[in-house]
Amino acid sequence: MHKLFFASVLMLCFVPLAVAQSSDPSRFELFGGYSVMRIDYEPDPIDPHTQTPIILPFSPKQTLHGFNASATVNLTGGFGLTGDFSGHFKTNSVADVLGGRITTHIRVFNVLGGPQYRFLRNSRVSPFVRGLAGVAVTHSTLDVPSINAKDDFSSTDFALALGGGVDVRVSERVAVRVFQVDYNPIFLDKSNTLAFPKLRADNVRFSFGVVFR
Repeated sequence: MHKLFFASVLMLCFVPLAVAQSSDPSRFELFGGYSVMRIDYEPDPIDPHTQTPIILPFSPKQTLHGFNASATVNLTGGFGLTGDFSGHFKTNSVADVLGGRITTHIRVFNVLGGPQYRFLRNSRVSPFVRGLAGVAVTHSTLDVPSINAKDDFSSTDFALALGGGVDVRVSERVAVRVFQVDYNPIFLDKSNTLAFPKLRADNVRFSFGVVFR
């Protein structure tokens, strides 16, 4: 979590510094909106004759809901720099054999930054593409109250977001991001406590919301 905190501070700092170099407020964009992430931490197949089955802290394929926020400085032409932060969450609960509930709380955070290119910048409909890199934190809490057991699993890893979207301007300073899609691979370290033997999670993130310029 310390890596995530310092990465967040850096992302928040570089945008105001870049904006301060320009008197044109339209060069600065803020996006905030709703986001859905389809996670894929599917482990590699296990040979039952040579390998011991692994107990995973959560189902490797499911859909999480959350938020996505970003800040972009348009430097020249359609090129800019983007700082991006997102959080996705889900709670699953199933009955256990003792009549209680087994609850799993899943959280995936991304702190990313990198270049963005916007097409047709001065048009009402403006698509963009981008390639971001940074840090992802995957965290899972397993809670079994019937036996007074609780355990945490987490991993902090290198991540990418490769994708783009389309903004539609509704006024001089406001646009609607009708969609944004990012391929969001997370490269798990071998020492992660999530127990997933596969070293890359092929996640996909979908977002939409409002852009302020």
